[in-house]
Amino acid sequence: MDDVRTAMANYLWKNIMPYDVPQAISLGFNPSAATTPSSYVETQIAAAEHRGSIQSPSRFLQQSLQAQPCVDGLSDGILNQTLHYSLLAKSMYPWADAIPKDIYMEFVVPYAITNEPRTDYRQLVFESLRESLKKWERPTTNRLQMVEQYDIQGTIKEVVKLINTRLWSILGRPNKPIVFQAGLTPRIYDPLSVIAYGHSSCTGLAVLLISALRTVGIAARLAGTPAWYGDEENGNHSWLEVYIPGDDGGQWIFLEPSPGIAEGDEDTANADDLDRDPCKRWFCKSDRFNGSTLVFATLYTRSELSLFYPMAWGVGDEGVIGLNRTDYYNSVCGVCP
Repeated sequence: MDDVRTAMANYLWKNIMPYDVPQAISLGFNPSAATTPSSYVETQIAAAEHRGSIQSPSRFLQQSLQAQPCVDGLSDGILNQTLHYSLLAKSMYPWADAIPKDIYMEFVVPYAITNEPRTDYRQLVFESLRESLKKWERPTTNRLQMVEQYDIQGTIKEVVKLINTRLWSILGRPNKPIVFQAGLTPRIYDPLSVIAYGHSSCTGLAVLLISALRTVGIAARLAGTPAWYGDEENGNHSWLEVYIPGDDGGQWIFLEPSPGIAEGDEDTANADDLDRDPCKRWFCKSDRFNGSTLVFATLYTRSELSLFYPMAWGVGDEGVIGLNRTDYYNSVCGVCP
């Protein structure tokens, strides 16, 4: 288990977002025990070229981290909690075994999705959802074994709908579930802020739902368009995609958060789910996906060929890696009336 934990930590460090490098120690990383992260190298090389400096990025990293004072009272960072619950979910829930290692590493393990504030949400979300997922939990004595044969695809879909139904009341205040409120990104869009305020816009709600799914071992990522029809004046939208494993390599299916469902209304709420006809979603229409609207999904793994995820709330920010999903949405939504 220690080897797996180390591999996870090394992966997160190697692909760390540039925003997180200055706070690496506070987050729980041990930079002295790992190689220089690719994102930091890219950032520092670009900066060095701009200012004509020949300073080595790795040397600059060591100097900047060594200059940090000891963190007062902090003995455990977000990283350690994230790794703990990533491993715990994998041992407790059978669907996690069906998710390929590379998918699990990139779309379950990371502690952040975009440039949202880094908060330690996993323990709260895990414990809040555990009772709702009790029937799928493996017995403690057999957690490393499949105790019965599951319809993994069907189970993941069922769990996703259950969480999209109950999350808003479970994490909301008594008789006051988390609801949608427009225009709040980037002020309120990290998981704990959404929970604390009880509302957020589409991006914050999607980030919270993705974070909840990842917390219980389901691979999910943010998707969206920075500008409808390629024009910022037409607004933007965010939703999420969930990975469903399969013999053909699996597939990513999209859905929207369904906030505002109060306790007691779950059976009649009909929250969005992975089996819903895409054309039933308000934005999945041919007039929106006629070739002028670009759609992207977030990634964590960095490479020389990586694209960036364009954020409407951070125009010009290239710190988040993305995947162009325009062709997929044109093919799916382009046929919807």
